[in-house]
Amino acid sequence: MTKETEIPTIEEMKEKALKIAEGIPNLREKQKFMTEVRGVTIEFSIIIEMCFNNLISATGKEMVFDHQKKELYLIKGVREKRDMPKFKTKSRDMEKLISEAFPNLEEDAKTNLSDSLTKFEALRDIFAHVPVDWNKENLEFIDEEPYKHFFKLDKNWKNVFFAHKEFVGHFQWLLEVILNYNRGILLKKELLSQIFLGKSQAEIKEEAEKKNGIK
Repeated sequence: MTKETEIPTIEEMKEKALKIAEGIPNLREKQKFMTEVRGVTIEFSIIIEMCFNNLISATGKEMVFDHQKKELYLIKGVREKRDMPKFKTKSRDMEKLISEAFPNLEEDAKTNLSDSLTKFEALRDIFAHVPVDWNKENLEFIDEEPYKHFFKLDKNWKNVFFAHKEFVGHFQWLLEVILNYNRGILLKKELLSQIFLGKSQAEIKEEAEKKNGIK
């Protein structure tokens, strides 16, 4: 094995890393900031994914009769909670549910939804997988191979501050869209309840609580 192809020991790698770290100004401050930013990104991603899980497993189908349980569901999910797909598939599911719930949406609105979901996913992946170039005065992600493909939608995302601002903006917008979708579904469920059961959801809940001895 030649000198060029020798595999360094752990001690050698540690010594080399420490030498590099000593030459980087404000490294501790930069690392602390990146830890916080990546943490925020993870938490916001989890919030959106939890919303997707709840809505995909609880909405999307209307007037479904479960023959096994002999129960009628005014609104039922398109997937079971125990059978949830990956995040990107959930995004496509959610996009379809929103489009079906609001069939009169203009094409621009549908495009904005698809675009925001795509960019949210891409930025999420950048913060999860791409390392930072600590030598840059302004924090930047490494946008060279093998990470170049992460920035195909927007090369400006290599700037950490810009990428984070974009991510938070898409998070806030998607959260508002999800809340509006949920309000619409609750209204539709109330209408179906009144039409087919002759009772409001509040009345049905109260009867169920009395039956179970809660009230």
